[in-house]
Amino acid sequence: MKYLCSVIFFFILFSSQGYAQKDTLDQNSGISGQTAKMEELLGKLQIRQDPRITDLLIRHSQINQRRRGTDGFRLEIFFASDTKAREQAERVKNEFSTLFPDITNYLLFQTPNFKVRIGDFRSKSEALKTKAFISSKYPNAFIVKDNIRFPEFFTKKVEQSQQQ
Repeated sequence: MKYLCSVIFFFILFSSQGYAQKDTLDQNSGISGQTAKMEELLGKLQIRQDPRITDLLIRHSQINQRRRGTDGFRLEIFFASDTKAREQAERVKNEFSTLFPDITNYLLFQTPNFKVRIGDFRSKSEALKTKAFISSKYPNAFIVKDNIRFPEFFTKKVEQSQQQ
């Protein structure tokens, strides 16, 4: 029985090599020749798809443009719902702005809470770094998922240095 199983195993192993795909590009023509032949093959490629797929892609991009942002993370440093919550939230926001002027902050009202959130982080690790940075003043800050602004590719400082 062991002999029969081993024979079948080797038969399957060696017979599958005959069905391997062959490289259609000439190996001796180099990278540039391969690229030219690949472009020639792709030029002949015809894609047939349901037109509803294109409509869905257009709708998806329109929805994302209306959102004016993307999924990301922020740190929430304050929330309250008592009678003076708005004044407290504004005070915390102003205090944070003076302590950390480089980090953006937002005052939000989500019934029934006033919240102060900071930052526009694309990943949780970025939020954790900032949380560690501000932990001396805001030890109870926590990470929340939020719709964040698109990150700026060039800051004003970089643009000004390029103009000079």
